[in-house]
Amino acid sequence: MTARERNAALARGERVDRIPYLPTVLEHAARGIGRTPSDCARDPGLLAAAHLDAYARYGHDLVTVGIDVYNVEAEALGCPVRYHADDAVPGIAGHPLPAGSALPDLSFSRDRGRIGATLDAADRVRRAIGAEVPVSVALCGPFSIAVELCGYDGFVGACLDDPEWAAGLLDALLAHQAGYAEAALGLGCGVTLFESWATPPLLSPALYAAFAAPREARLIARIRAGGAAAAPLVIGGDTSALLPALLATGTTLLVADYDADPEAFLGPARDRGATLRCNLDPRLVESGPVPAILARAGALLGLAARTRRFALGTGVVSLLTPPEHLLALRRFLEEAGDPFVGPGGSGEGA
Repeated sequence: MTARERNAALARGERVDRIPYLPTVLEHAARGIGRTPSDCARDPGLLAAAHLDAYARYGHDLVTVGIDVYNVEAEALGCPVRYHADDAVPGIAGHPLPAGSALPDLSFSRDRGRIGATLDAADRVRRAIGAEVPVSVALCGPFSIAVELCGYDGFVGACLDDPEWAAGLLDALLAHQAGYAEAALGLGCGVTLFESWATPPLLSPALYAAFAAPREARLIARIRAGGAAAAPLVIGGDTSALLPALLATGTTLLVADYDADPEAFLGPARDRGATLRCNLDPRLVESGPVPAILARAGALLGLAARTRRFALGTGVVSLLTPPEHLLALRRFLEEAGDPFVGPGGSGEGA
């Protein structure tokens, strides 16, 4: 199977030749072409070359184009970003929007900041390998952009003290992200929605349900209406306390991150027909040793035996992660094949 065929079969609940392999390769992609993350983040040619090199090297089943995925929209809307001459990842250097202030122009334009460059890079990658593997543009959730614009304390404080203003900002950012998603889908790319500023304990389940989840749901609905076969929402950390609200967003993917109990996600994912993605700890993937990495992967494949829709992933792969660690994981999944034996483990579906 190609990666595109594998993902399509998984979404339909059909047999696959092996479990999909979804390491989160962002800044790590710069390593393969000998450039810094800041170089690749600002140059669409380098960004495309980095992700094409990473795919040729690792053969992962989804290519998400980006480096510093939580900065692109925030920078375009006014946040300064600090770039580096070394291997450090670019980072937000200031929060320009005081809570309660008049909202600036937040309308979408591909000419703002690096948005056009990111779309250009994604289009280059899709043209090169999109026939065999899904290519996705990384988009931030509205809540995460609001935190970058206002600062964490400023925006969460506004949710509590000035909820009408906070909701207005989120709605404006939702409209911006709907425009960005439309531009990505218009190129034939998919969209992966990142929203890790909304994870507990940074945000309570109540505030998540009140402020973040409704906008995520509306954005996912727009993405699906635009023709996307999948609309994954990726929130790092232990999101088990958010599961009811997460499922209500319509996401096609539930992520059990490395610090969550994956058993808590299995039943909800299976009941909703969503793919369950279990992540390995990226610190383990970087440090190894390989037997320890594969032992943890093998433990997670016990869940794959009980659901038709399962993928193995990682948190964000560090730039310094040895390529042989990622390649060992890929070989492990190839050798494991399709481990599904049915919910009762009695051979159903084998």
